[in-house]
Amino acid sequence: MNELSIGKCIIRKRKEKGITQEQLADYMGVSKASVSKWETGQSYPDIVILPKLAAYFNITVDELLGYEPQLSKAEIKKIYHRLSEKFSREPFEEAMEEVNQLVKEYCACFPFLLSIAQLVMNYANLAKTEEQKKEVYTLCIDLCRRVKEESEEIGELKTSNALEALSKIALGHYDQAVLLLKNSLAPYMGEDVLLIQAYQMRGEKDQAARAGKIFLFQNILSTLQLLVQNLAIEIQEPERFENTYRMAKHLIDDYELKSIGTNAVFTVHIVAAQGFIRHQQKEKALDALKQYAETVCSIQFPFKLRGNRYFTDIEQWLEEIGTIGTNSPRDDESIKTSFLSLVKENPVFAALREEKRYQKLVNDIEHKLGIGQA
Repeated sequence: MNELSIGKCIIRKRKEKGITQEQLADYMGVSKASVSKWETGQSYPDIVILPKLAAYFNITVDELLGYEPQLSKAEIKKIYHRLSEKFSREPFEEAMEEVNQLVKEYCACFPFLLSIAQLVMNYANLAKTEEQKKEVYTLCIDLCRRVKEESEEIGELKTSNALEALSKIALGHYDQAVLLLKNSLAPYMGEDVLLIQAYQMRGEKDQAARAGKIFLFQNILSTLQLLVQNLAIEIQEPERFENTYRMAKHLIDDYELKSIGTNAVFTVHIVAAQGFIRHQQKEKALDALKQYAETVCSIQFPFKLRGNRYFTDIEQWLEEIGTIGTNSPRDDESIKTSFLSLVKENPVFAALREEKRYQKLVNDIEHKLGIGQA
């Protein structure tokens, strides 16, 4: 929050009305010296005078004080990425101290609070102790609950509920997460199709086509994420496991998702490789890791969520609706490190470390992403 700029506001509004300090003083029932002190910042108007003063200038008290409780999308995005950089380069405690300060200052800006919840979740692994991690997720829960209690915007309510559930899972409170999310199993009502039809009936074919691609994009990514979860669930059933992995690969290939930059495109191969190790199928595990390495090595940095030849409007849509736009929720160096560690430091792949194919995959990732190079 900026320092109160009431003095500058009074000067500006007084001049706009074309009145003198003495005229304003007479109206407010104070001395000319008082008005002069307000304008020079030597003192502030008494709290009981503020509503009358704001009404005289036909502005709100917040405008008079220079207080702006809301941030624009551009401002939120700027703060988010500055803090992301701070988390990656400075002590965790210092970054969290600034986060807590900003949360207090912009406690009524719900999109900002949700962006902060997402930010600290993405960097919770940098916390030095389990107690610090607990504090991070507790903060996320508090922010989400505030949004759910105060906001009337459906998108914000859904996002806050999902982030709260994610925090509950991170804390091991699985029963509470289920309670938060159980209504997600409500029958599909087809709102997306209805919206597309409404655009068509209004003769807005371009808007209908754009909405159709956006809904399809979201549903495909959701389907891929569900396939990743099913892989983990079906790990004890080799035949179903392989069928699910095959479907996921087809989805990625058919819709050219390799270049999209969503997490499920990468993790599906890691989960598959872990399953094949469990099935004692080293070659298939290495094949899955090869798919992962090829995907990771094809990434363009700076890392962000991108459209492709089919989903051409996705980047513009994300910039319009998201507080962080297409940019990654984490900094590039953290992303590169995590891409490598999923293979190199994963204990599940210990059985592969003497394999030349495995060593080459690790080397390829390190070289392509520039990790460990001077």
